[in-house]
Amino acid sequence: MTSRTRSIGCAAFAAFLLTGCGMTTDENADGPQGDSVNEENEGNSSQGGNDGNNNKVRLMEQNLQYTSNGKAIEKTAFLKRSDNQPFSLYVLQQFKLSAEEPGKDIIFLTEDDSIYMRIELLTADVNWDEVEENVHTQLKSHSKTIRDPALDIENGAGFEVESGDDVITSILLKDEKAPVRLTIFTKKDMDFRDAFLEMAKTLMKG
Repeated sequence: MTSRTRSIGCAAFAAFLLTGCGMTTDENADGPQGDSVNEENEGNSSQGGNDGNNNKVRLMEQNLQYTSNGKAIEKTAFLKRSDNQPFSLYVLQQFKLSAEEPGKDIIFLTEDDSIYMRIELLTADVNWDEVEENVHTQLKSHSKTIRDPALDIENGAGFEVESGDDVITSILLKDEKAPVRLTIFTKKDMDFRDAFLEMAKTLMKG
């Protein structure tokens, strides 16, 4: 991710971000690296949950289906592990996983890194009322009109605002063993929200 683009992105959402936007280079190579990998203490990948099974084997790649600007798309995603937080997930080939700062990773579109999703793992005893209040406060700094993003969110909640051409979407995945807060930055004519969400659904903690 270029310094110039990140500076522009941070300036555009300065009121939204609570901390700095520093990043480190993603050390995960793109593409398949083998047939499978063992994941400790991980469970059902389809819902981003954790069923308590140890040594769960995950394939190195799988196809993901999503919609973008009304078009149905299916592409290959590759298994990536965060070096910053204890999780792995499948990342579509046109995106890249990178650490942003301690406790926060991002997946960004390689051709336009202003399109990205922030991933924050939450504690098992998270107070969802407090998290939702914080989400509302942040989103209202951009627009007082908060809407439902109308995405396929199971066991969670979504909130969204528009600011000019920018679309800011907050999603809370309320899995008991792997609660996650997602913040997605897209544009009206570059709708990758569903792609980001489908990648996030494959997240496994551990």
